[in-house]
Amino acid sequence: MLIYAIEISKTAVSGSWSFNTPKFDNAILKQVILKATTATTTFDPYLTDDHNNKPLDTSVSGNTPTGTFNKECDIPLKGIYTVGIVNSSAEEAYTGRLLIQE
Repeated sequence: MLIYAIEISKTAVSGSWSFNTPKFDNAILKQVILKATTATTTFDPYLTDDHNNKPLDTSVSGNTPTGTFNKECDIPLKGIYTVGIVNSSAEEAYTGRLLIQE
């Protein structure tokens, strides 16, 4: 079992940012950590697969985070995913990481 991190450093423009992951074969997303520069910033993180399914989307679940999003999970990954945020209340930098188990 190998666990590695995909480091995130993005800046919201017009309330959003996104990027594509490398292609996964039989991987599991174990944790998502996203942190806005300001502790009062609200945002909605999401994860979309290549069939437009969203196994993670706080804009739908109603669990909009403020400042930091830290979620442990067990989401199976296969293919390329888009990771991003929408509805950011500020145009600012975000940092974080995805922890992936292969």
